[in-house]
Amino acid sequence: MNCYQKLFWILTIITTFLRLSVISKLGLTVDEAHYWVYSKFLDLSYYDHPPMIGYIIKLFTNIFGINEFAVRLPSVIIFIITSWIFFLCIKKLFNEKIAFIGSILVNILPVFSFLGAVVTIPDSPLSLFWMLSFYLFINIIETKDKKYWYMLGVTVGLAFLSKYTAVMIYPSIFLFLLFSKEHKFWFTKKELYLSMLISFILFLPVIVWNIQNNWASFGFQLQHGFGKTLPSFSFTLFGRSIGAQAGYISPFLFIFYCYVFFIVIKDSFIKNQRAALFVVSFSLPVLIFFNLIATFNEILPHWPAMGYLILTIYAAYLINKYWVKKIFRILMYIACGFAIFLDIIIPIHCMYKIIPIELFLPQKEAVKVEFGIPKSEIVDVSNDLYGWKELSAKINEVCDTYPKDKQPFLFTHKSYLASQIFFYTPDKRVYCFSDKIDAYDLWQRDISNLKNKDGLFITSNQFDFCNVDKVYPFVEFEQPIEIPVYRNNKLVKKFWITICKNFNPEILQEKYTANIVGKEKTLWQGLIDTDHAIFKYINIYLKNKIFDFVISKISFFDSKGFNPSFIIIIIVSLIILRKEEKNRFWILLTYIICIVIVSSTLNTFLKGLIERSRPLTVFGDGNIHVFYEILHTKSFPSGHTQCAFTFMMTMFLLVPKYWYIYLILAFATAFERIYAGCHFPLDVCCGALEGIVISYIMIKIFNKFNKFQ
Repeated sequence: MNCYQKLFWILTIITTFLRLSVISKLGLTVDEAHYWVYSKFLDLSYYDHPPMIGYIIKLFTNIFGINEFAVRLPSVIIFIITSWIFFLCIKKLFNEKIAFIGSILVNILPVFSFLGAVVTIPDSPLSLFWMLSFYLFINIIETKDKKYWYMLGVTVGLAFLSKYTAVMIYPSIFLFLLFSKEHKFWFTKKELYLSMLISFILFLPVIVWNIQNNWASFGFQLQHGFGKTLPSFSFTLFGRSIGAQAGYISPFLFIFYCYVFFIVIKDSFIKNQRAALFVVSFSLPVLIFFNLIATFNEILPHWPAMGYLILTIYAAYLINKYWVKKIFRILMYIACGFAIFLDIIIPIHCMYKIIPIELFLPQKEAVKVEFGIPKSEIVDVSNDLYGWKELSAKINEVCDTYPKDKQPFLFTHKSYLASQIFFYTPDKRVYCFSDKIDAYDLWQRDISNLKNKDGLFITSNQFDFCNVDKVYPFVEFEQPIEIPVYRNNKLVKKFWITICKNFNPEILQEKYTANIVGKEKTLWQGLIDTDHAIFKYINIYLKNKIFDFVISKISFFDSKGFNPSFIIIIIVSLIILRKEEKNRFWILLTYIICIVIVSSTLNTFLKGLIERSRPLTVFGDGNIHVFYEILHTKSFPSGHTQCAFTFMMTMFLLVPKYWYIYLILAFATAFERIYAGCHFPLDVCCGALEGIVISYIMIKIFNKFNKFQ
């Protein structure tokens, strides 16, 4: 082990010891408590995130018990592994000295050293699998070894199961391949696409869950990320987002990172430096994507964290490059020193409350008092980590006044509160009756077992809610019990518990029930409903004059038994094949004819076997848009799409130079069949899959007897 590797492990041991000394001394954050609740309801996925974090927390709490240490330990361990992979990545791109500098940076940037290495959130496993994917991709480029693609498919799939942000990994890979002339050939190799298929298969549990739950998670994340209204540029939102990101990175280092961002783009696209292209490919898409969203919708500052993590590689390179300049060293000492100060002061304040928050508030705000609590204590987010054990003790005290067979249930009106209450009273069930959709709606679809039971309504001064008797259908309500919370002998927070007697869930307003997200469906029913919804979107909501003009002409010829899509593809294929040698031309043409015949025969057999009704039969005349093809049966699978994708895959394997032409023609055909009202999306997808699979199998069989490529 050389010098810099030893230094890396010394740094890792010291910082890990410091983190382990902190993780059990702070109450859980709102997010951590919420992800712990995941572990109480293990499922294929969840309303706001994929399932990985829930299973990780379940594993550690089963081993170490339900406590803050057990919830946070996986984050500490994951950060160690991620840091080592990060070190290896920089070592491959540059050298071990720069790798060590990069390791120092990730240990002092607050977004990684604290949020990523202490607080357990989905970004913890995401960072691990993101770095593993980056490491494997570097190996693919360096060795051209195809086996790494399959490993990459697994790591990206695991990243998908950690957080939806992982969707940016493949665009990052495409960006690198697109701008690296030497490696563009991977676009024509099956390994790239098999890697994507492996990732998709691993992600299937999340898709299945969404199908069964009305796409609740995807819908929530799209709305959460892009907003509920049409985008409208806002300097205020963008400035607030940049300021928050600067706080998470550390203000002075953030300025340096902006400079790094500019230099790495210049070095990759102008100077054609390969290491810079690696960094820019895996950081640019993430940073641009989320900061574009920040111009019209509020984002959380840690969302683009993976972009900053990869950008840290080039930051380390530039630090090493410019270190000989005295002024640079001075500025870097100041920037890093301030970041370390933040790393130290934040956890110390969370534990011992040493920062006088009132000094940072306007004078009028500082003197305000709500519920007997100074405004400075209300805005101090560290106070949210305290008071839960006092609340838990009072809840248990109230519950102990009831017989064991008549224990009251716990409920609140905010999911944030519900999760933290749940964690600190793990032997009791906590409900959340909110007028907004949240994960609790999916965990409490049936509340009939609560009929005639008493409940304890819990709230705090952060979520003033005094009208419990106006909203929830109980027969009687007692006076709220107040629980004050003190830190350093100062009142910082208040909880209230209201005893509510004799609950009647049958008359609870519908907006407070799980009906707001709809009933859970079987996989098949969810799939059919999704199929119908996508069909209506394409066939009805995308309707416009240009599409109508073009597709109506195609539909007219189709109704006369003349398939324009097929004819166009044949003409294009003949033009392309005519460029081949005569002998090769006839072999290729024979292959294509045989493959199309086999694929079409199978398609005809499946249509007769399955006999699925066409959209016109399902929705009725006048309810969808059709042109000249008035079809009612034999919808599955789509023959037109099968034929187009058969040609696409066949030509992709035999004459890959023109793959993009067939890709466009195939997807255009698939879209046309839905827009024309002839097929459902599921018909089109299965037709495409049939064409691809049959083509691939037959080409492999043919090549055993005649090698000509």
